[in-house]
Amino acid sequence: MLNISAAGWDTDSGASRVPIHITGKTVDGITVDKVEFVASDGSGISLIQGVYTLEAAGSPIATDGKIYQIPCTSATLVLDDVFAAGETINLAELAEQDSILTFCPIDAGDMTNDEIYDAALLAMAYKGADAPDVAALCQAAIDRRDGTSTSGNAFESCGEIRIN
Repeated sequence: MLNISAAGWDTDSGASRVPIHITGKTVDGITVDKVEFVASDGSGISLIQGVYTLEAAGSPIATDGKIYQIPCTSATLVLDDVFAAGETINLAELAEQDSILTFCPIDAGDMTNDEIYDAALLAMAYKGADAPDVAALCQAAIDRRDGTSTSGNAFESCGEIRIN
């Protein structure tokens, strides 16, 4: 189990999963470099014995259109024979970093097209049976951002342009 904190994010309600970039080596010396997707209950990562580094690969999209700042922290995870098969592991405790994956929402008015696009690409990469409606999430993000604009038409708000 991976502890993730993100206000308003709930995959049970249709939000996208958090992409986690995992690098390292298994106990057999096999190199691992993959992205796995974590649900809001912390499930979604499956690893065998080895040493790994885990870090957020991008932002999830909440059902209300929130996009999040990507935490810049990472954790080293050592899985040895002390852990039983299928045991839930609290990564924050192992890494001794309580805030390893704390996602802070980006202010709606500050969200960029690139941030929405990047989050959508990662959401589309998840192919599980509970994959979200990415188009609806993107629209919610766009609507959230556009709802903060009080100026109406961006061109009109800049004033009249005269050509002499």
